[in-house]
Amino acid sequence: MLKRKAEREIMDWISSGEKALLVYGVRQAGKTFIIRECLKKAHRDYVEFNLIRQPDVVSVLERARDVNDLILKLSLYSKNKLTPGKTILFFDEIQKYKDIVTRIKFLVEDGRFQYILSGSLLGIEIVNLRSAPVGYLKSVTMYPLDFEEFLQVFEISDEVLCRLKDCFTQREPVDEVIHQKMLDIFHLYLIIGGMPAAVEKYRTSEISHNTRRKIAD
Repeated sequence: MLKRKAEREIMDWISSGEKALLVYGVRQAGKTFIIRECLKKAHRDYVEFNLIRQPDVVSVLERARDVNDLILKLSLYSKNKLTPGKTILFFDEIQKYKDIVTRIKFLVEDGRFQYILSGSLLGIEIVNLRSAPVGYLKSVTMYPLDFEEFLQVFEISDEVLCRLKDCFTQREPVDEVIHQKMLDIFHLYLIIGGMPAAVEKYRTSEISHNTRRKIAD
């Protein structure tokens, strides 16, 4: 599995976050996948509600009279028991009901559950996040893989990465061999892009194996 930089922030929140967590960004950037993986890695009990595939849950969120009413009705749409102090409620595709962001204060104040929100929010929708109650929501922006994340495909060592960073910070020239190898990989990055599905498909392809051998030579 390709590691993502957002993973550290999500894991930190799972272990000690008191606010709700919002993970947002462009579609297909890997938000849902990395949230699930982090929850599994942390061995946390969670229930996932997808607001696109479960439109009835949107109605529940819209019409709930209070937090107790909301939790009671959400339990009807969950295959697992909602256990206070243990279960994390994960609402995915929240662009179908963006008002949940502004109402998160009351859910957090209730204190029985932790909440993760995820959605593909763009333009004016991101601006509107500023209306979310201050102090109740931690936001993490999920991007496609950057070049450093893309380098995982080629198993570039930490020593090489550290050397590159040192050259950058100290304004020193990079060794010509390293420079050429990085240029070869960067050209591939420009072609493949940073969408996780495309990178993973390339990583497991025969073309990738041949290219990695060629770059390593």
